[in-house]
Amino acid sequence: MNRAEVQKCIEEHYPGFNVSCRKTVFCRNSSIHMLDLCRGKTRDRIVVKISHNHQPREVALEYANLSRFCNASKDEFISSPKPLFADAEKGILAMSYVRGTNFSLILHEVRPASLQYISSAADLSGIALARYHEIFSRSEGDHGDLLTIDANAREDDINQFLSESREHMAGCNLRMHVKPFFDFTSWNILVSGERSNNLKLFLIDFPRLDYVCTPHLDLARFRFGLELIKQFPPSKFFGLNRWNVDCLYDRFLNSYCRDMNVSLNGDDLWLIARARKAYIRRAQDLTRKVRCGWQPKLEQMYLRTFSRDWLDQGDVFSKWPGIGLAKREQA
Repeated sequence: MNRAEVQKCIEEHYPGFNVSCRKTVFCRNSSIHMLDLCRGKTRDRIVVKISHNHQPREVALEYANLSRFCNASKDEFISSPKPLFADAEKGILAMSYVRGTNFSLILHEVRPASLQYISSAADLSGIALARYHEIFSRSEGDHGDLLTIDANAREDDINQFLSESREHMAGCNLRMHVKPFFDFTSWNILVSGERSNNLKLFLIDFPRLDYVCTPHLDLARFRFGLELIKQFPPSKFFGLNRWNVDCLYDRFLNSYCRDMNVSLNGDDLWLIARARKAYIRRAQDLTRKVRCGWQPKLEQMYLRTFSRDWLDQGDVFSKWPGIGLAKREQA
């Protein structure tokens, strides 16, 4: 849908309002339209997400998951945009506008922030994921021992992780089953607030498929997202390195564990490391959704250049260097 078609669609949902598109952002899987609604002295702003290559069921499920989290989250400092409506056939999801900055932009150092500010956002991110897992936990009667990622979604690496991890799952301290957020990264966290002691987080881009897994999948995704940022400018090419992956992830993980009242053991850490490896392999196949533009193809080429060296190490606990390309560990 082009901008005019989006405006027309919103005007049909809000009769009597004049609708103007303030800003459009094109992402890999969707386009995001920020719209102003005006009628007399009434002014409002909403955000409309239009998924590319969408399936109506996936759009409807994302809207349902957003609604469930928004209604169930009672924290003053953890929330999400308010869901407004969804048109699954057109791939449209409308939500309220919230003022905030993507956590990824702060970590990319495009908008410099103090280390204290970044650390506080990481702490809240751990709490936010814990809240999500509490809301989207699955009772034993819902699924028995079944853990699954839909094979039809071409998530081969994640399914392989699940099949290889069952013996470790039995020994974990974190043994709950959840509907994973699946893409819990700093790109999907909005940070609002000027100071580290008054931050508020908003989660966006909720899952569109009904998976069942342990929380380790989301914990690993956040870790990989931090490492990924270090491979892009300005960290990689300009040497800016005001925050450390290990330290920031430790804060995030400790915050999550405190809120969940759990202490991770060796099996838990192995699962996180193994899921991280699955995400790195998965990142090399951004075109798995068949139709795509030039941006995913360029991203895929870039991801393959630095992830290949890490994967060749073979050890799930191998580490990236802080900045630059991964290098093999010396024997």
